[in-house]
Amino acid sequence: MRTHSHTNSGAADNKIWIKLGGLFRVYSVRVWNIRDSSYKSMFSGTNIYVDDTLIGTASGSWGFHDFSLPEEKVVYGVQGYSSSARSDYLFLLEVQVWGNGPYNSTDLFN
Repeated sequence: MRTHSHTNSGAADNKIWIKLGGLFRVYSVRVWNIRDSSYKSMFSGTNIYVDDTLIGTASGSWGFHDFSLPEEKVVYGVQGYSSSARSDYLFLLEVQVWGNGPYNSTDLFN
């Protein structure tokens, strides 16, 4: 079995946080779902955020989910997180974040 992350409980509003290591402009996020078929469907309905900005919501039990932002949508953040409103465990295999930076908070471009 591959290494994966999961929440400690099956409570509603579970979150998994990812620190980006600085302030980045984010263009795209790819989340790899766990491969075990008995847990894959648990990721459906999970919201993906960069700081407080909703990037997208997972739909279905695919192997991975891509959340690309349109060029005109500018999103900066220091962390990303996934949040599930379901009362169930949240499993992730991998999270990839594409963007550029890091930036100083006074160097932001819109």
